[in-house]
Amino acid sequence: MKAFLWAAISAVMATCLASPSSAQETDRAVLEALLSGGGKGLEVTEDFAKAVPQAQLEGLVETLIAQIGPVEEIELEDGTGTVRSAGYQVPVRIALDAEGRLAGLRFGTPEPLVADLRTAVAALADLGAEVSWLVTREDAVLAAGGAAHPLAVGSAFKLGILSVLAREVRAGKTDWDRVLRLGEAHRSLPGGRLQDFPDAAPVTLHTAALLMIAESDNTATDLLLDLLGREIVAEELGIAPEVMLSTRELFALKSDPAAAHAWLDADPKERPAIAAAAALQPPDPVLASGMWLPGIEWYVPLDRLCALILPIADLPMLQLNPGPAHGLGPVAYKGGSEPGVLNFTVVLRDAEDRAVCAALTVNSPGRIDEQAATGAFRALLRRVVAQP
Repeated sequence: MKAFLWAAISAVMATCLASPSSAQETDRAVLEALLSGGGKGLEVTEDFAKAVPQAQLEGLVETLIAQIGPVEEIELEDGTGTVRSAGYQVPVRIALDAEGRLAGLRFGTPEPLVADLRTAVAALADLGAEVSWLVTREDAVLAAGGAAHPLAVGSAFKLGILSVLAREVRAGKTDWDRVLRLGEAHRSLPGGRLQDFPDAAPVTLHTAALLMIAESDNTATDLLLDLLGREIVAEELGIAPEVMLSTRELFALKSDPAAAHAWLDADPKERPAIAAAAALQPPDPVLASGMWLPGIEWYVPLDRLCALILPIADLPMLQLNPGPAHGLGPVAYKGGSEPGVLNFTVVLRDAEDRAVCAALTVNSPGRIDEQAATGAFRALLRRVVAQP
């Protein structure tokens, strides 16, 4: 329920955002009134009232206060700032119209306030049934838990594809402006947009790689996987080539329980043919969006993911979508998720400009509280950046 309500804050309220008011004192007064009284009696614009009815606004604020406790401090400049309680900090953005009415509001993910790296790491252990984490700085491991144990990482496996592709470009074997043609066999399910492109649409390697990373485009992923070959990508990820699935094949197996069980029970040498046969039909979007099927995924340890992302962290496609590290400075990021699977893999720089890789994977038979995981991971990142 908590994750759903926070998603509502991000999705519903974001539609109302306008330019921040230059009157910071007024912004602060409105925000203080909202957090202390739930918005009762506040003047709001017509558009805001339509998007967020009064009862919903009061409920969202009530949920926030119940989660973080009484607000003790508000920092606000040009409509953007932070709300703090004794145990949490929450990014906030507020906008008023020219008449001082509330026109837009967005609360970010609550982040627990932690005193040190040990406390930040301790908050990760209860995020799911299986949890692994890793923090490295240059050649030193600052924190690790199960970092060498392969867990399902969802779309974070795409780092293996990007790593191989970048190496071939550096070696002069191909070029970012090379054009590929989209085929029906590459067409997967969202995320992304290439699944809606026509057959034989021309796509450069750079565009496909950018979409694969920044938007987690699955069709772009399968297009690049087809070009590079499964064996070399599987080797890059450290997994057996027999279990190296395309995204379309993963969705197809999830859509067909009989095929999924056959794949899991089969001799490894028979698995590629079973997956390929299942993928002849377009995956069912509803069935494919269900809980993950243990064993049918990309299982990669965090030490491998950090080893993959660190040498290519300067690639622009890794820097477009900061994921859970939003607002924490220049970062390289790729993560992955499906119901029951969550991964964050980030490279950022600390105060002394040293490269830090921080990664988290959660596997669970039930739904993962992604908001809690995001908050805990952001708290970890802040402590890592501050770590002497």
